Amino acid sequence: MTSEKEYLFSSSFLRAGEGIGNPAVRTLRMLEASSAEQLYQTVAELFRISLPAEEKLVFDAAFEDAVEKVRGAVPDFLVFYPLLYKYDCTNIKLAIKCTVQNLSYNDFYTCGTVPARQMQDYLQKDVLPALPPAMAAAAQTARQEYSKTGEVRCIDLLLDRACFADMAEKAAAGGVPLIMQIVCMRADFANILACLRIGAGGLSMEAARALLSRAFVPGGQVALSVLLAEEGGLAGIDQMEMRLGDCFVKDAVRRAVSAASLFEIEKIFDESVLQACQSYRFKPFGPEVIVRYLLIREAELTNGRIIAARFGAGADTDKIRERLREVNV
Repeated sequence: MTSEKEYLFSSSFLRAGEGIGNPAVRTLRMLEASSAEQLYQTVAELFRISLPAEEKLVFDAAFEDAVEKVRGAVPDFLVFYPLLYKYDCTNIKLAIKCTVQNLSYNDFYTCGTVPARQMQDYLQKDVLPALPPAMAAAAQTARQEYSKTGEVRCIDLLLDRACFADMAEKAAAGGVPLIMQIVCMRADFANILACLRIGAGGLSMEAARALLSRAFVPGGQVALSVLLAEEGGLAGIDQMEMRLGDCFVKDAVRRAVSAASLFEIEKIFDESVLQACQSYRFKPFGPEVIVRYLLIREAELTNGRIIAARFGAGADTDKIRERLREVNV
């Protein structure tokens, strides 16, 4: 395992190049934008990046910039792969869907562990050497399943499960407790949200249980049984809260019981992951400093996308504020 002292340079470098102001100030600046174009220009200015030709891609560009800074500064970038695998997963799913449906698609995330420009080539040629192992196997299985059933959803379900398997394995190999905790929390939150969405979908009790069993991802502390109602069907968030033992997500689930919507629950869960970094706020150096840097940048850009949606959907500023993630952690 890499010594903490080997992160002295990277921790200082990333703090020095964080951007203009602090996360709270940058979010306020984004909120002040009066148009989508002004927002995109503000994001480019705040994070000191060039505005892409397709301006709406500025959020991807800002996170890619953060990832590339980390890649060039840390002693072992592989340690942070679990935080980026979700982007690989999305890219793989898009590439498979385009391949099986003979579509062209170039709007891949550029911040994963596998270069986006190679993703579709790998899957078209059935050469998967650079993909995370579980996702590589799932990509092949997903294409086979789709050819048999024509069910697009099987691609998402198989890849999501594989993604969390790869995340958990890589986090354990990296040996950074904070990354292992975050991976665990994200798996539990993904399962709880899947349960709530499926439960709201109007399926029969048997169909809902069957779909949740397929959607359930590994790597968390909350067992599938916690998400199942004793009388059949799926548990509500209040039932889940009563069944939870000592686990990372217990406090977040408790707060989610009184949430008014799935949007609010997602916000609570996202902020809970950020809060896991709170105790490292003033740590001078170490892998946790890098993790916090990536998670906060990700949350800031999530806020940017939420703000951008206002210009398309016409939502008022107060409603937008309610959905923004708290980034001052």
